[in-house]
Amino acid sequence: MLAALAVIAPTTARAAPSDMTRDEILDLAESGVGYSYWWGGGCWRDDGTQHGSCSGSCPDCTHSGSYGADCSGFVAKVWQVPSPSPVATNSHPYSTQNFACEETWWTAIARDDLQRGDAAAYRSGGCPGSSGHVLLYERGDPWGSLWTYEARGCSTGIVHNNRTLSSDYRAIRRVRLVAGCTDDDADGSCLPEDCDDGNPEIRPDATEMCGNGADDDCDTATDEDCGCTDADGDGFCPPDDCNDADDAVHPDADERCGDGSDDDCDGAADEDCGCTDTDGDGFCPPDDCHDGDPSIYPGAPDRCDNDRDDDCDGLADEGCDCTDTDGDGFCPPDDCNDGNPAAHLGAEPACAWGRDDDCDTRLDNDEPACGGLSPEDAAGCGCEPGAAAAGPGLLALLGLLLGPARRRRP
Repeated sequence: MLAALAVIAPTTARAAPSDMTRDEILDLAESGVGYSYWWGGGCWRDDGTQHGSCSGSCPDCTHSGSYGADCSGFVAKVWQVPSPSPVATNSHPYSTQNFACEETWWTAIARDDLQRGDAAAYRSGGCPGSSGHVLLYERGDPWGSLWTYEARGCSTGIVHNNRTLSSDYRAIRRVRLVAGCTDDDADGSCLPEDCDDGNPEIRPDATEMCGNGADDDCDTATDEDCGCTDADGDGFCPPDDCNDADDAVHPDADERCGDGSDDDCDGAADEDCGCTDTDGDGFCPPDDCHDGDPSIYPGAPDRCDNDRDDDCDGLADEGCDCTDTDGDGFCPPDDCNDGNPAAHLGAEPACAWGRDDDCDTRLDNDEPACGGLSPEDAAGCGCEPGAAAAGPGLLALLGLLLGPARRRRP
């Protein structure tokens, strides 16, 4: 049961609270995790001992021990309102009605604006209402799944948990907040605790991913306790990774349409694909800007001097700094004969003796597609390539020599 029926305490005028950072608020909240629910209480120990216990159901619950808190006592303590108070000293200045219906040392904010260290409160039936709850927001979707610190009830005590909130909750923010650290990646952690403040997936409370070579949970160890081998380095191991030789195939991958592969390892290939990949290159229009040519798709190599947008980025021949003499779209060294537009990397062999048309370092006469050319096939006659045929001068000389012989015959 929620810490909903917290003791209603009158608002009293006291000294103003001190300035606090959001980190200081969350540090106090974390120090209370594990302590028991205590109806009307608001204190715990810095050393984490003597948690106490609670039995029964709120408000008819029984607490034993000297430390614990209910929901409003917990938030008042971590916010240090209305004035500074040691965490080990019991205090309970506010009820959920104060947090949900009033503005003293806090102000109402839009729920979409919730940030680390803000709070959310409600009263059943509206204000003044009969019962309610208040909790501290840490991170997550204010209207969906979020992480909170709260004194949740007698059976749970003070917890750090993931939950959702009804639309009845009002977002509130403590006054006199001052800037603390800069959380560049907005993952709820700052340097130095966040060992990579440019990546929201890396933070002290993250789960260590195996095989990615990163210290995901910032404990100075990489891939600790990983008992598998991630051959392709995509952060997943078999059997979850259904193709550990391809780093584009893993459970978190996007399914590519038309490639016939189960890219996201869910047991189905090309599921939910509403497009037709005509050229079978794994991309569909509009991402594939020419779906009739399998060499044109997003991320393809951009061939130089062919005046085409091979990689579908809206630009043709960008980044080309070579000279394509024969205008076939290839430059040396990929073009092994830059004076012949029919010869370049990937070209069809012309099956000509002694030529390498596809630039694979194998002559056409050795290409399987050419069937094994002979020198005679290449020359087109019964002589070796390069052998000179009889010229017209030689034929005339033979005629002069043979003519008189014919006339002398009887």
